[in-house]
Amino acid sequence: MPMLIWPLRNGLLAALSHDLRTPLTVMIGLAESLAMSPLPAASQETALAIRDESLRMNTLVNNLLDMARIQSGEITLKREWQPIEEVIGSAIRSTSASNWLWGTRKIKVHIAPDVPLLEFDSSLIERVLANLLENAAKYTPLDSHIQIDVRLEGGECLVTVADDGPGIAPGQENAIFEKFARGEAESATPGVGLGLAICRAIIEAHRGKIWAQNVVQHTSFSHESDKIAKQHGAEFVFTLPLGTPPTVSALEL
Repeated sequence: MPMLIWPLRNGLLAALSHDLRTPLTVMIGLAESLAMSPLPAASQETALAIRDESLRMNTLVNNLLDMARIQSGEITLKREWQPIEEVIGSAIRSTSASNWLWGTRKIKVHIAPDVPLLEFDSSLIERVLANLLENAAKYTPLDSHIQIDVRLEGGECLVTVADDGPGIAPGQENAIFEKFARGEAESATPGVGLGLAICRAIIEAHRGKIWAQNVVQHTSFSHESDKIAKQHGAEFVFTLPLGTPPTVSALEL
C-alpha cells in the first residue's frame, strides 16, 4: 500500500505546484495591473476583487503544499541567527496586501528590548506568523485590534498574537491545531483548517511549543502608550529556544 501512496502524493504535489500556483501568480499580477490602469471605478473594483480572491486561493494552495511536504519530511530547516522583528515585518506586509482579509483592523507590535538574535528558518517562521495573523483577522470583527508581543520568559522567547475578537470555543483550544479543524463548524469563513496545524508542525520542528487560550482583561504590552484594555479575545503563543548567538568575531570568520 505505501508503494502506491507515495507516487500519488508526489504526483499531487507536482500538479498543485505547477498547475495551480503558476496560473494563480499570473492572475494576481494581471489583476493588479488592471487595477492600476485608467479604468472606470466599477472595473477597478472588479479587478481588485479578482486579485483578492486569487490571493485567498493562493494561501489555500500554499497551506496544502506545506502540510504535504511537512508530512513527507521534505522540508529542511534553514536556520540562521537573525532578529525576530524582520520576520514579523515581512509577515505583516505579506498579509496586509489582502484587502479582503484586513479591512480596518489595526496591528500593534511590541518587542522587549532584551530579546536577542534567534536561530530559526525565516521563511517558515514568517509562514507561522502570517497564518496566525490571517487566523486572527478571519475570526474577529472589522474594527478589531491585533497585537504581536515578543518577550523572554523562562529561558525561551515567547511570541504572542492576540486579538479582541470572540475568542475560542470552550474545549477547542487544542483541537483547533488538528488538520482540517475549523474554529466554527460550517462557517462561511474561508479556509480548509490547515493553517494552525502547519504552525504547530513548524514550531515543533524548531524545538518550540505552541498553544492557544482565551484572554480576559488582558493587556499584552509593557508600555502604557501601547496598552489596549481587553475584556475578551484569543491569544496564540509560540516559543523559540534562545541558544547562544554568535559573537561579532565569529561572524567575521
